[in-house]
Amino acid sequence: MDDYLVEISKTYGLVFRLCFWNQVAVFVLDPECIKDVLVTGNHQKSKRFYSRLTSVFGTRFIGQGLETQLDSKHWIMQRIHFDQWFKPSYIRQFASEFNVFADSYTKYLETSADGKTEIHLLHSFNKLTMHLLYKVAFSVDMGPLHGKNHPFVTKMKTAMSGFSALLANPLVDPFKWGFRREVRGAINFIRGSAKQMMIDRKVAMHLDQWFMSKLQREIDENVGAVSGISLNEIEKLSYLDMVLKETLRLYPVGKATFRGTIRDYNLGGHLIPAGTDMMVSFYATSRAGQNIRDPTKFSPERFHIDSSDKFSKYASTPFSAGPHTCIGKKFTEIQIKITISKIMQNFDFELVPGQTCDLADNATLQAKDGVKCFFLF
Repeated sequence: MDDYLVEISKTYGLVFRLCFWNQVAVFVLDPECIKDVLVTGNHQKSKRFYSRLTSVFGTRFIGQGLETQLDSKHWIMQRIHFDQWFKPSYIRQFASEFNVFADSYTKYLETSADGKTEIHLLHSFNKLTMHLLYKVAFSVDMGPLHGKNHPFVTKMKTAMSGFSALLANPLVDPFKWGFRREVRGAINFIRGSAKQMMIDRKVAMHLDQWFMSKLQREIDENVGAVSGISLNEIEKLSYLDMVLKETLRLYPVGKATFRGTIRDYNLGGHLIPAGTDMMVSFYATSRAGQNIRDPTKFSPERFHIDSSDKFSKYASTPFSAGPHTCIGKKFTEIQIKITISKIMQNFDFELVPGQTCDLADNATLQAKDGVKCFFLF
């Protein structure tokens, strides 16, 4: 669907409408219009889309949280409450945990780093992230990364499969009782476990090889001999920052966001009637040739401060933009940078031959073949 948006934008421009039976949605890929939709236009979230995310098969899943809250006043209060736990000054205290988990992950990789054993990076990174979040949010150790999956990890995968199925087709086969029952059970387990842990611990208060050598050299020169990587040292890794931004430009985990007009609105010269849903596709916007030169080429240098390849900052917004910017942006960036630095400190690696660049649309964007690698210690 998202690649389709890129293709039709070549014919119809960067703002166009699609009709889904009796429903109409405006798709916005133009950077300046994206600024209007997400930042200056003060549009509310699309009720038609986000109301579908609160429950899965009749069981509360996301509920009325930051992602789905449609009441602007309630959302502002929720955001203010959570913002304090995601400020860089607060996240800095978790630098030791980031390092511990990155070290644990590299030790896990050592067990198979013989240059012959395939390592499923998608699965292992998902597991690493879940273990880290569980530890930071709930102070619970989910066990070694090389061990059997913790029930929370297994249940989350089941819940997300139901969530993805519902997003893809709201009319999921009603006779798949077993699947529905399994998803509902997984969701109840996740929410029940999290609620109990918050009560018990009161955690609401604690809440292409050419560029690889360049990245390796930067890491070697700045943190090559460092065992505990600090955030000050991470900030010196400018090329790693560019690689991360370029990766997320091409492969944003969250593909899109939705807004809705509460009054007739002029968007980039287009009159949008009140009650119209507007979709901002992060994936399609950052791959549109009208926005970025050579959009499918992986080129971290395009994010260099002195790059001649200039483009609007709204042409690549993998964490969204404006007041609804992803609250976990800094958390994610720190986790990725420290983990990648630790891997490149300790290993040489290469992709297993025969894999494709195909993507799997499972609510979030993922590599279909799982990014399997050979690691050598």
